[in-house]
Amino acid sequence: MKNILIVDDDIYSSLTYKKWLEDEGFDLTIINDPNLAEQKFKPQYYDLVLIGFKMSMREGFDLYNKLREIEKKVKSDTIKQFHICFMTASSINYKALAEVYPDLGEECYVSKGVSKEIFINHVYSLMS
Repeated sequence: MKNILIVDDDIYSSLTYKKWLEDEGFDLTIINDPNLAEQKFKPQYYDLVLIGFKMSMREGFDLYNKLREIEKKVKSDTIKQFHICFMTASSINYKALAEVYPDLGEECYVSKGVSKEIFINHVYSLMS
């Protein structure tokens, strides 16, 4: 079973995605406080982390950087590869972000306004 962590202060979206993904057989954890997510994060457990791009308590990229730092502190032979994808309701300047985060491609962003089918297909593509 694939394990997914959703970190977003938008509770409605988080619960919607949780239902959609659980219906597909994924194991889901939701944490609506990004600071708590950083404290509880276990890179060896998750296959995918979905982070809100803009959260009221903390920017998604700040949390992204912290999670990658945590990943580096854990011995590389004890963790499995996991992906991080940002969820956003706003438009994204991919070219500008690619300059700052060259390891992230356009596939690492998903719009919060997409249909269930598009969202699920996107998650499957990230995990293949």
